[in-house]
Amino acid sequence: MISYIKMNKKIDILIIIINIFFFLYYAIQLLVFTDEFAIANLGFFNHAVAGLSEIIGIIFVTFSIGLTAILFRGLESQLPIFFSIFVFQLACSINFWRYVITDSPGETNIEVITVNAYIFTVISMLTGILFLKNYSKL
Repeated sequence: MISYIKMNKKIDILIIIINIFFFLYYAIQLLVFTDEFAIANLGFFNHAVAGLSEIIGIIFVTFSIGLTAILFRGLESQLPIFFSIFVFQLACSINFWRYVITDSPGETNIEVITVNAYIFTVISMLTGILFLKNYSKL
């Protein structure tokens, strides 16, 4: 029984680490490569897009910092941040799939949106597993 509990905690830690890398990857793309990211993923660039990209990048950095703190403090009483992250990831993945299903990529190409849809879907499923596994008893 004890090894089963430890294995579950290892899986939780792995999911959190995957989420940290996910958010840091997109944060770097949004903050450091704002122009290139906007052109590649949105098809165009202007100051409004740059500003929004940077704000989203900052949000991703704060999610990473929060998840890193959870690694050191534990999962107990962390329901609000996991729920917020899960809802955010799920909403993003649904939005990306909406563009894929309607085949309306706008200024970018459908392949880029499809890749992002898959990535956000996988990460939202992982976060959902973590969320349900640890907080379904509430």
